[in-house]
Amino acid sequence: MEDAKRPSTSSQTVAIRPRLIYGLRTDVIGNINFNLSKEVIYPVEGVLAFHDYVLNKQRFLRFPEDTRPEIITMSSHRKLLAVLERHVKNGRYISIYELATLKKRRHLELPGNHRNTTVQQMIFTYDSRAIAVVTHPPDEMIFMLMLDKVGTVIEGRATVTGSHGGAECIAGNPSDCSFLAVGGKSTLLLMSKSDRGFTTSNNLKVNYHVTSMAFLSMDLLMVGTNQDMLILVENGEQKLKQKASEADTVDLLIDQEQFDRERNVQEPRFAIQQTPQHLPDKRVLCMTAFTKGFAFIMFNKMFVFERVSKFKYERKTILTVPVTIYAEPLYQITNIAIDHKQETVIVTTMHSQIYVGVLIVPETLKTKHLNFEPLGVLIHTGEVIALSVCAWKPILMTASKDQTIRIWNYETAQIELVRKFQVDVNIVELNSTGLMAAIGFSDQLRITQIFMDDLNIVKTYNFPHCNDVRYSNLGHLMAAAFNNNIAITSVYNLDLIINLKGHNGTVLSVSWTKTDKYLISGGAEGAIYQWDIETGSRLQEIVQKGTEYLTVCSSFSEPFSIYAGTNFGTIREFQDSELVREIHVPSHSKGPISDICLARSDLIMFVADHDGNLFNIQLPFLDAGGGMFTNFRFFDGQVNKLRFSCDGTLLMAISKSGTVSVWAMDNIDGKVAPIDQDLMKSQEVLIPRSQLNDKNQQITSLELRLKQQAEEFQYQLSQNEIFDGQQLAEVHRNYCAALEELKKLNNEIEQRHTEEMNLITFQINDMKEDHRHQLETLANQYSERMLIEYQKFTNLRESMLELRESYEEKLKKSTGTLQDTVEALENDYKKQLDERKDLIRELMKEMQDKKSEFIEYCHEVELENDRNMVETQTQYENKLTTERNETQMWRGKAGVLQKKYENQKQEIDNLLEEVEILKEEHQKSQRNIQKQIRNIEDLQKDISDRDYAISSKEKRIQDLLHKNQELDKYKQVLGHKIAELKAQIEPREFQINDKRKHIIEMENELEGLNQNNIQLELQLKEMRDKYLSNVAELRVERHRSKAARECLHSICTDIYYVAGEMTSPEGLRKAVKELFQKHASDDELKRFVSLDAEVRDEFLRQRKQIENVLARYKTAAEDKTVQKKYDKLFKENVTLLEEIEKLRDDNEGLRSRIKEDIKKVGHQKRLQMMSTISKN
Repeated sequence: MEDAKRPSTSSQTVAIRPRLIYGLRTDVIGNINFNLSKEVIYPVEGVLAFHDYVLNKQRFLRFPEDTRPEIITMSSHRKLLAVLERHVKNGRYISIYELATLKKRRHLELPGNHRNTTVQQMIFTYDSRAIAVVTHPPDEMIFMLMLDKVGTVIEGRATVTGSHGGAECIAGNPSDCSFLAVGGKSTLLLMSKSDRGFTTSNNLKVNYHVTSMAFLSMDLLMVGTNQDMLILVENGEQKLKQKASEADTVDLLIDQEQFDRERNVQEPRFAIQQTPQHLPDKRVLCMTAFTKGFAFIMFNKMFVFERVSKFKYERKTILTVPVTIYAEPLYQITNIAIDHKQETVIVTTMHSQIYVGVLIVPETLKTKHLNFEPLGVLIHTGEVIALSVCAWKPILMTASKDQTIRIWNYETAQIELVRKFQVDVNIVELNSTGLMAAIGFSDQLRITQIFMDDLNIVKTYNFPHCNDVRYSNLGHLMAAAFNNNIAITSVYNLDLIINLKGHNGTVLSVSWTKTDKYLISGGAEGAIYQWDIETGSRLQEIVQKGTEYLTVCSSFSEPFSIYAGTNFGTIREFQDSELVREIHVPSHSKGPISDICLARSDLIMFVADHDGNLFNIQLPFLDAGGGMFTNFRFFDGQVNKLRFSCDGTLLMAISKSGTVSVWAMDNIDGKVAPIDQDLMKSQEVLIPRSQLNDKNQQITSLELRLKQQAEEFQYQLSQNEIFDGQQLAEVHRNYCAALEELKKLNNEIEQRHTEEMNLITFQINDMKEDHRHQLETLANQYSERMLIEYQKFTNLRESMLELRESYEEKLKKSTGTLQDTVEALENDYKKQLDERKDLIRELMKEMQDKKSEFIEYCHEVELENDRNMVETQTQYENKLTTERNETQMWRGKAGVLQKKYENQKQEIDNLLEEVEILKEEHQKSQRNIQKQIRNIEDLQKDISDRDYAISSKEKRIQDLLHKNQELDKYKQVLGHKIAELKAQIEPREFQINDKRKHIIEMENELEGLNQNNIQLELQLKEMRDKYLSNVAELRVERHRSKAARECLHSICTDIYYVAGEMTSPEGLRKAVKELFQKHASDDELKRFVSLDAEVRDEFLRQRKQIENVLARYKTAAEDKTVQKKYDKLFKENVTLLEEIEKLRDDNEGLRSRIKEDIKKVGHQKRLQMMSTISKN
């Protein structure tokens, strides 16, 4: 909640909080999710809603300003929520929210050169420590944003360079979080994350279009294509391919060849059992894996497979979104979400509705095909354009561009009525009683009665394109604004009282004053008028050209004020046709005001604009002309209408994105006008008399049916008692035989048990001895092997020491020889220095050559020594590693044998425990046998007693059978009588059917005649309108002709005076000039002269048309034979109806007689039964 201008006293500011929000954004990927507390998470307007449908409570998380969500995804542990948001200026970024506190935890930025790139899909890794993102072509990059302190971003190409495919979807491995799968058109890559980026571990060459995929396990990937195919990829290789819509099982143990063979064998059976499913869209979407199985979407169907074994999945459920009132493509499922208990699934479609279903059908239900049910109420799927409330009931009525009208009850949070039309609805308005409503279409305005489940049209007005309709505060008048007219009608007799004309432009809004004596209207030409309803005159006229007054309202208290919202973001207050103050709404774009809502107390005002801002303006206004605004930022688009509830405690709003919201207002003590407490508690509804009669008839027929079923039930009880006695005797015999068999089986089982126990003890002793011998041999072998290896290791170490000593001696010898040669050379040089000074250069050269040779020789010696040392070192190191590996292998074998020994020990202990359990069970079975023997003895006593009772009852049954035979004979006689009566009734029924067919034909003819009459009436109406227009034109022409005669008369008089000047040429010239100047400048004369020919032609054309129409109607009136034929048909219809009523009375009399006879027979049977029972 942001304050544009904060008021000085916050206690006086009216605050609102959301009470009921109905809406859903369908432009967001992943717009449905479950959290751990089973709250449904979905975006609506500029917030994220957390809706608990069990308690019907909502929480909201507001998105940052000037941002829109594009993708929403949830982590696997359902504690974090990632939202890809797009800012108007800063581009795209990812916000991480913590679901427990609804606080923003992290802010992740995409790389700088990819902030404006469109993102295809976004997922959490399985450990919830990173987010993987795939971008849209042509970039086709894959990013992994780590949720660490540094915010590491790893990026790479989502496709192979040079490929013609594209990346569209991504899936994360549940075991290795650095392993991802990327799919798209002719693309399926398995990629792994590294420190430098992403590396492609496997590039599958595919010729299909991957639309969705999910990992079932670490090495199993299920892929869905755009051509109704499921493809199983195992360890980077395609293993199995089958049709998604026809797949019943997914077996991981068979390959493609075996699957094709089994499919060909079972093809005839599949062709008989399965009906082909014709789906408009064959893409496999929303592939989702969960612990119990996996699921995917095809158009409006969801296929759920359950894991029945480690290597097999079976199809358990097919959930379908039923196609109802909207176009079929709108039922395409776009997103799915499964709760953490894996019991419930919710989906969203192309239209704004959430559906819920059972994920896996229980085995008690013998069906796999179920339908999704709407979660919550059925909301609008298009822009909501009209809103209305009433005074008697807590309901509101809305109209949308999806061609539906809905009535909402904001106390019970339910929808009471949904009505779909074939044309667009422009406006709706509820009467104060809530029993009638006005509905505006493009060509007319209809007054309807609101029934329980339908709308009944009462009156139709020819008011096209109504911009605003308002019922008066007292509910007796209705004002409808269409084009530049305002029509005032009566609510009681539905007559047009007065038509207010005066606007030059379209009337955009109307408002009633408190007493309904005046009406305020605002138009697109910049005019606001106050009308007196009784006289139709204008009391106030405010005209400001260049301004459109989109909404107007008036105060309820004196002095009387008019508030108007303009198309450039200002609110103007007028009193006595003068502008008192003008207030600018503090919005960013200075957009138009969409609606102003003023409370009846004149102390609360809310304003909405086209930018989605909802402002509360503190009243009364300041004297300086300013206002204090409080902005409640919730909506993401245009707010169309605002309304207060009748009691003034709730605020209703509708938006362009199809959201209907109800807000509760706080801090309104002393700011709400008083209201009668019983006013909003009306529960009355309208129901047609025909429906009520049908319901009463259904109740009476059901009562008769209940009585008949009670009598049948009593008869069945008596028959069941006889049958139960017979069954009891058979059960007794079978029980005795079963007991004897059980005794024999028990003895045999005891013998087998003793033999098996002896065998088990012998086997356990043998296994213990074998195990002991194996352990002793392994221990001896292990100790010997260790001694041998230790000796080898000591020998290797001694040889290494010897090599090292020899190498050091060689180095010492080489240094000694070097020193000796240098001394000898120095002595020779000193001796020859005096004698051979000329040969110094040559000697120096020879010395240098010898030095270089010696250095090379030393270098070669050192290299050879190094090589030998390295070779020996590597040899001995290899030997050491082999020995170590062998020792580790033997240790491992010893550990395995020790584990086997421990497992066998545990098995022996378990077998001993089972032996003890079997002993206890044996003792229990012996106790049960003793109890059963006692029970048998008791039952035998009961059987003897019951045998005696059965023998007595059998005698009684025989007596009753004789009586039943007599009653059956009587029943046959009555059956013959009933058959005779039916034979008498049947021919009359044939006659009735013939009459009915004749009546239907007559009714069809009457409907055709009625349609012809309607067409003729319409033609008459058109001709009358043309006649009236012609009369008006005649009046105008007469007026023009009268003016022309006067003009001609004046011209003749002037010519007479001019003729007197015939004697003097100069006077005649002057008189002619004056005559010409006087009459040549007459514009009316010019116009008459120019239009004379056109008027004559138009008059002749209209005259011919009227003569043709009159001739047509004369011929129709003269043809009286048709009327006589219709009269004759009507009389025959009346006589047929009278005969049918007589036949119905006769049938009812016969049916009543048959019922009385049946009742008499039943009464006689009961009396006979009672007499026999009393005698016995």
